[in-house]
Amino acid sequence: MVYFVLTRAGFDELSSQHNMLPSPLWVNDGVLSPSEISDLRDAGSDITNFVKSIDPHDMPAITDAISTVQEHCPGKRIWVEYAP
Repeated sequence: MVYFVLTRAGFDELSSQHNMLPSPLWVNDGVLSPSEISDLRDAGSDITNFVKSIDPHDMPAITDAISTVQEHCPGKRIWVEYAP
């Protein structure tokens, strides 16, 4: 399963629920600092950071981002953070 996180709160909740960082993980731009991404990658996490921010309430933008994840991770289920 691939995880797609849109907010810092979602990242923190996902990390605490699993007692570790699920991988592979795709994160919205700005969720993690560049140094956090670097540290997590150095620790072996598979993290992809979107370079353009996605509004967590913009369903068309989220759908487009999911399509991008699907292109890179064909056949994988995608967990998407969503909070109405």
